[in-house]
Amino acid sequence: MRAASARAEARARFRLRLLIVFLLALTIAYARQFAVSSTAGQDFRVFYAAAQVAKEGASPYDWGALARAEDRLYNAPSHLQPRDPAYFYFLAFPEGPWLAAALEPLTALPWQAAFAAFDGLLLAAITGGALLCGRSLGWTTRRRRLAALCVILSPIGFLNLFMGQVSALVFFGLAGAWAFARGGRPILGGLLLTLSWIKPNIGLPLCLVVMLLQPAVARRILAGFLGGTAVAFLYAFAWLGQGFFAWPLQVPRMWQAVQGPQPDISSLESFFFPGLSGPARTVALALALALAAAYGWWAVRRAHGDNRGLSLLLLWLAALPFVQSYDLVLLTPVVLTLLRPDGSGWRDHLLEATVWAFALFPFLYFLGARIGFFNGFTAIPVAMLVVAWHRSALKAGRPAAVQGAAA
Repeated sequence: MRAASARAEARARFRLRLLIVFLLALTIAYARQFAVSSTAGQDFRVFYAAAQVAKEGASPYDWGALARAEDRLYNAPSHLQPRDPAYFYFLAFPEGPWLAAALEPLTALPWQAAFAAFDGLLLAAITGGALLCGRSLGWTTRRRRLAALCVILSPIGFLNLFMGQVSALVFFGLAGAWAFARGGRPILGGLLLTLSWIKPNIGLPLCLVVMLLQPAVARRILAGFLGGTAVAFLYAFAWLGQGFFAWPLQVPRMWQAVQGPQPDISSLESFFFPGLSGPARTVALALALALAAAYGWWAVRRAHGDNRGLSLLLLWLAALPFVQSYDLVLLTPVVLTLLRPDGSGWRDHLLEATVWAFALFPFLYFLGARIGFFNGFTAIPVAMLVVAWHRSALKAGRPAAVQGAAA
């Protein structure tokens, strides 16, 4: 019996090493993309242009002013026209106004230098967030470092850096708030959660997630979050005036502007939403969200301990329209919970296949792959993760990881 268990553990360690070697090999492809792709830093360039618009006294949510700034910064210097591969097409700025305000000092630099500095911040956020999640789940120092390395080298981590996305900062806010709450400083954790307002379409439920993760100090977490939110909103209103109220409309306007196949949608809606039109699309989306809400209510009530908060986190990202591959860095604590502090979760073949799917499928969109209307290939590992979570953390009726785990 012990010999069979030892062999199984040895095989699991071998497969983990194989994954790490594969992820290290991907750095060659990553470096090439940074070197030759004209879309490197695409999202950051929107943030940079929004900061430039704000610096000039206009609202970053004025699409006309933002379009003129983007064209002046990225197309005019090289006289690019819409037919040119490197032409920068207009992208709106839906993130919170605090991002534009924070980036204003970087507008003194060329956008390439500012992008490099911002990417350094994102790299630190992803690394720190993964390490903090591992610590909160009771992982050893060595395993935490391996987990952080895998997250950084994964396509999800790469896409955050390649696009210059703020999902990494929201992830750090989640991980840091959880760590603060576990360490006896829940108010500081709540304050850190105000980072979720940078990208509220994915960050909106994170305060509730952390409160469910640490129910004993939930009120103090909420107090810190509400206090930080009040200060942040007062600052934004003082900075933008009435223009502040244009911000909440940005995401719905972007959804309305997207027609046909959608860009890299990684939530489960990508399986049906782009293939429908008219009233059928609206009805299908409403039905899917209702089913997700009903399942989520059952899942949160069924789950135990930390699994309550992580169930909410997983189902929010799986069911929410317009979640993209880089946003899935927030699922790191869900995957780490299933893998378990001792690594025994790696013996689950479905979970192993899910991890490999996250390491492979996000690239298919960038390679131009498509099956009919379907191009949101990262939705496949998301669906697999939902099944793995249901089977291991909910259906079994037991905590998947960490009650009483020492930090």
